[in-house]
Amino acid sequence: MECIVTLISWLTLIGVCVMGAMSPGPSLAVILQNRVQRNLGEALIASWAHAAGIFFWALAASTILGGLFQRIPVVKDYLTLAGAAFLIYLAIKSWGSHSTDDSAQNIQLPAAWLTGLSISFLNPKIFVFFTALFSQLIPEGASAATLLGMATVAGLVDGTWYSFVSLLVGHIGLEKSLSRHKVLLNRASAGLYLIIAGYSLVNVTGLLV
Repeated sequence: MECIVTLISWLTLIGVCVMGAMSPGPSLAVILQNRVQRNLGEALIASWAHAAGIFFWALAASTILGGLFQRIPVVKDYLTLAGAAFLIYLAIKSWGSHSTDDSAQNIQLPAAWLTGLSISFLNPKIFVFFTALFSQLIPEGASAATLLGMATVAGLVDGTWYSFVSLLVGHIGLEKSLSRHKVLLNRASAGLYLIIAGYSLVNVTGLLV
């Protein structure tokens, strides 16, 4: 019976992580921007840098580091503010990327690994998500190998999904269509970044309370 429960837990983890990765948001916008304005290699770098951030939060939620964040909630607020600031920075850069010259646009946006890692690492909501998820999946007294394994699975699912998106965009010819509308993509991404940043700032400052 223990084997069956463990298998169900792993499958549940994979399924939930897949659904989370597939949800559209600033992460997808970052990957698409790197794919269209740079190349497949840069998009893959951004994808796996993003996955590294997911791995960090998943590991934090399942280890003693998670307890630290819960005991010192101000850390979450500072990370949220840093994340909002980075999103605003990305919005400004994206809005300014209106040149038709590819090299000019490459200079506008931060490095692929930085955008990918920052968009996930500076989002403590991911920690909250994994804390809630692991509370249902991880049995009391789980081994360190199990905790590390679950965090690794979360990171692998995330990196694999965004790598698939990067490959799919080029394979189905969507890259050419998006390339013809780079300005629109950049402006839409900038708007999304600002909306998410604004929502985060409102939550932290409690303006709606």
